[in-house]
Amino acid sequence: MLRGLQEKRRGSSGIEKKRLVVVSNSSVIIALARTCRLDLLEKLFGEIVVPEAVWQEITVGTKPNSEKISRASFIRVEKVHNKRLVSLLEEFVDRGEAEAIVLALELNADLLLVDDRDARSFAKKLGLQVMGTLGVVALAKYKGLISEAKPVVNELIEKGFWISKKILEEFLRELGEL
Repeated sequence: MLRGLQEKRRGSSGIEKKRLVVVSNSSVIIALARTCRLDLLEKLFGEIVVPEAVWQEITVGTKPNSEKISRASFIRVEKVHNKRLVSLLEEFVDRGEAEAIVLALELNADLLLVDDRDARSFAKKLGLQVMGTLGVVALAKYKGLISEAKPVVNELIEKGFWISKKILEEFLRELGEL
C-alpha cells in the first residue's frame, strides 16, 4: 500500500511531480495532534483537505488541541456539495466521516485518512484508498521522518488512541520492531 502512494512524475519535460490530494476525517488529525506529531501530515502530504463537519469537530469550542489544529496552515477546509450522499452515508457512519468520504469522491482524492472500521469499509467499496493513523506512522517511518514507529504508537496509546493488542503486534512485526 505504501508504494502505491508514491507521487506520480511526468517525463523529463520539466513538469513537477503531482501532489497527492489527501482528505482526512477527524480521528487521524486528533490522534497526531495529541502527540504533537501533526507535522508528519504536512511533511508526508503537504496539504490535508477536510470537510466543514470535520473542521467543526476538531476546532470548535474548548476541545483539546483545537487551537493547535486551527493554527495548522496546511489543513484546508472544503465544502461538500453532494448532501444527498452525505445523508445516505450518515445512516451508517457519523457526519464527519460521511462528509470526508463524499469530499474524497468529489475531489477524486488519492487518499482518505480515516480510522473508523465502518467508514473505511464504505470508502473502499466506493473505490477510495484509505489509510489510518497507524498507516501514517508507518509511512513516516518508510519515508525516514521517524526512525522507529513503536515510540510514536506507544505515545498515541498513552494519549487515548485505542488499538487491539493483536493489531499492534502485527503492525510492529511488519515494521520489524517486534
